[in-house]
Amino acid sequence: MTRILKHIITPALLLTLLTGCGFQLRGNIDIPQEWLALHLVTSSPNGELAKGVRSSLSNNGVQWLAANEANYVLQLGAEKYERRNLSIGANARAAEFELTLSTTLQVRNAKGEVVVPQSDLVVHKIMTHDPDNVTGKVEESNLLRREMRQELVQQLMRNIRFAATSGVAKAN
Repeated sequence: MTRILKHIITPALLLTLLTGCGFQLRGNIDIPQEWLALHLVTSSPNGELAKGVRSSLSNNGVQWLAANEANYVLQLGAEKYERRNLSIGANARAAEFELTLSTTLQVRNAKGEVVVPQSDLVVHKIMTHDPDNVTGKVEESNLLRREMRQELVQQLMRNIRFAATSGVAKAN
């Protein structure tokens, strides 16, 4: 009996508690039907950020249409990447860097009215610098930049979900 309790009932109870508190995995979001017809406007349509936005929203059922056919137009600003020295080591060289990746987001409905006002999406990361391992740090920097891009996409998805489910934004 204790084996059944330990291996079956306890995990079932934990799963019930998790779903009861509203926990859900990241990725898919509930988007109302009228928000499934979007058009993306960006200065770099083939950039990694734009590809990530299109992919994530497509995975949630969004169809990308021409501007005159879409219910909403998603305007994505240019991706801005900055790196600044955060601290200096004993050898008078940078010991830590602050990495910042940002963009802007605005959504307009089919009439051209602003539904989501222009807002900044920003992600910060801190990276230590090791002058003895330059190659490894370049790879780490590239990895952090990809992670930051994914976090920007997640922020954008949360903003879209909020606007779509708040009831304020209507296509027509």
